[in-house]
Amino acid sequence: MRIEDIKTPLDPQQIETAVENGETIEIVSYSLSREIEEYVNNLLFVFLQACNQELILSSLSYSSGELLANANKANAKRVYFAEKGLDINNPEDYKQGMITFSAETTVNKEHYQQLQKDKDLYIKYLLSLKNKVLTVEVINKSVLTDAETKRIQTKMESAKKYSSMEEALTDIDKTEGSGLGLIIIILMLKQLGIKKECLQVECKGCETIARIILPLDEIVPPSLDLGLDDGLECI
Repeated sequence: MRIEDIKTPLDPQQIETAVENGETIEIVSYSLSREIEEYVNNLLFVFLQACNQELILSSLSYSSGELLANANKANAKRVYFAEKGLDINNPEDYKQGMITFSAETTVNKEHYQQLQKDKDLYIKYLLSLKNKVLTVEVINKSVLTDAETKRIQTKMESAKKYSSMEEALTDIDKTEGSGLGLIIIILMLKQLGIKKECLQVECKGCETIARIILPLDEIVPPSLDLGLDDGLECI
């Protein structure tokens, strides 16, 4: 089931039918606007209602938002570096480009969003429930550089050493400074009781895929509000 127009109100019955039939629900966009974020949250709410998993909305909403922001940032980097004549795979060029990337793509947001569309650098958000396994996927049309891959692996490995959210935030605040999103996602998902690796990031063809896998039989609904603020910087 592909949603073509986010201005069309969600049909809960249609979403419920898709869930019952094991269909994948997909949204495609070329940018990450507030409108898109709100629509994804509304879709997630309706989807989780259909799965009888409303109690994990907060965790998946946060996780979805972080992964979408990472995907959008990755695509934006590609058009920004190309416009500046910089090689994103060259460490020195990468370092130089990142000095001005955030400020310039924020000020000229519409310009870079249009470039992403012109280059067909899409973002896909997918939800599915099959064989009692809930899957969230965020796909973007750009392949990770070696440096990006290493950074992601480092963040995901770092999450293993923390036993609580409080411990992680205290340590990260002192030593990391940025790139907290993946660590927070992994810890939040761990608190849902998932024992095996539930977050995967891989490149396939011309795409990068971030995937959350949640076996419903293993989920332990959260008993308290984690109190996480919005706006943590992405990888």
